[in-house]
Amino acid sequence: MSDRGRVVVLFRAGLGLVFLAAFLSLAVQLRDLVGTRGLLPWVEFLARLGSTHAGLLDRLLAFPTLFLFIHGDAAFLIVPLLGALISILLVLGIGGRAVPFVLWFLYLSCITAGRDFFYYQWDNLLMETSLLAILLPGQGTLLDLARGRPLPEPQPIAIFLVKWLLFRLLFESGLAKIEAGKDTWLNLTAMTYYYETAPLPSWGGWLVQQFPLWFHQLSVFFTFFVEMPLAVLIFLPRRFRLLFFAIHLPFQLSIGLTSNYGFFNLLSIVLSLSCLEDRDLDAAFGLADRLLRPRRPGAAEAQTAVAESAAPPAGVRRGILLARVPGWALALLLVPASTVEALGYFAPSMVQGQGLARLRGLYLPFRSINVYHLFPGILRERIVAEIEGTSDGAEWRPYHLRYAPGDPRDPPPTTFLHNPRFPFHYSFWTLGRGRRDEEYIGNLARRLCCDPGALAPLFKDDPFPATGPRALRIVYYRYRFGRRADLALGNYWLREQVGGPTRPYTCSCAPP
Repeated sequence: MSDRGRVVVLFRAGLGLVFLAAFLSLAVQLRDLVGTRGLLPWVEFLARLGSTHAGLLDRLLAFPTLFLFIHGDAAFLIVPLLGALISILLVLGIGGRAVPFVLWFLYLSCITAGRDFFYYQWDNLLMETSLLAILLPGQGTLLDLARGRPLPEPQPIAIFLVKWLLFRLLFESGLAKIEAGKDTWLNLTAMTYYYETAPLPSWGGWLVQQFPLWFHQLSVFFTFFVEMPLAVLIFLPRRFRLLFFAIHLPFQLSIGLTSNYGFFNLLSIVLSLSCLEDRDLDAAFGLADRLLRPRRPGAAEAQTAVAESAAPPAGVRRGILLARVPGWALALLLVPASTVEALGYFAPSMVQGQGLARLRGLYLPFRSINVYHLFPGILRERIVAEIEGTSDGAEWRPYHLRYAPGDPRDPPPTTFLHNPRFPFHYSFWTLGRGRRDEEYIGNLARRLCCDPGALAPLFKDDPFPATGPRALRIVYYRYRFGRRADLALGNYWLREQVGGPTRPYTCSCAPP
């Protein structure tokens, strides 16, 4: 039997760091997005919800969120901060299995209330990962890990479900690229556009964009290799899983260094820990110790003795017998349901029917059984919708979004573990999604006209701090990364206007 007690401790601590980053990111923006002065006010949605979902239980099953019961803008700050505090407990290994469950519900509450700004796959991935974390042993801290103390072993079905999630994340994304990437992925051009057309380009992406064509073509091959044939190694014996981990780790690090997807890549790395065993951690820690400390006579023998004395006794190894029943029950639900979700994306004709639709409706609102299809198609040009305003009808001044392309002289930002939701979501406005974006775009225009202070955190500056705008319009620009020669002139971006400005939107504000 493979020991994974210490791997589980590291997994839970890593998941705690992901949650900490996710909740802190929410704390600085959730109120601006869905507060009473936000772009998608939750109170307005609740009023509409009451007319279509009369009963409280009906509303809770359709929109499972704590914000059905607590109201007020302060809650959109307090709940994420509470989530951040509880995340620290998960990092420290305090609180047992209840901690990932509470984090699961708090994060579900936030992203449900956040609606359009949180319909992204990394949010679903975090929900599904935290649900599986409830099945893992809740005992053990990083201090126990460092001291080699005996730790309870996870049930094999729980480890399988984590591997199953990681496999689906990769393999389904590879299939999606094959299905939808005829003009980008399959002709090896996807990575020549990827860095500059990403929703939030980064400085690392700008740098890698300068690499030669053969590098980008090789990157396409490498992506397919990791997501499809390499992903199969997740279920094979230890030596194959170690090979997977050794390749998957730098793969995710490279994505994180060249893009701005918040906690997504860190979470993917945490999931890949399921491929390791305790002896792999021992080997890694032993190597680090030998590199950092001079070797002393008998040190290897002493380490071996400590490792042998730290082996968990049989009682600890089988200490989670009572958790096996819910583990198998969840597996019998999750594996078929996730297969249905995959078929619904790749072969929708196979999963049609009202009965199946009603069954899916029971679990889909909880965002914990999903299909993953990362970057199935790559945009081949970047069109930016820049908002301009005027106070006199003659001079038009731009509103520059934080983190988004604007002034060509500004370098693409690196957001690290923070995921700015509004600029990320707004980047899809130019794709012509019509009614899907009408509500928040309409509120954006009204706030800029009549309540610009409500949106101040979303913009770099206010071009009309004294008078406010009299009218707004949108001007479309085609952006592309500059080359090193352009950087010498101070330009990270090159841009050109596409067509003429839109018809002005006249500001009309009701008197206070």
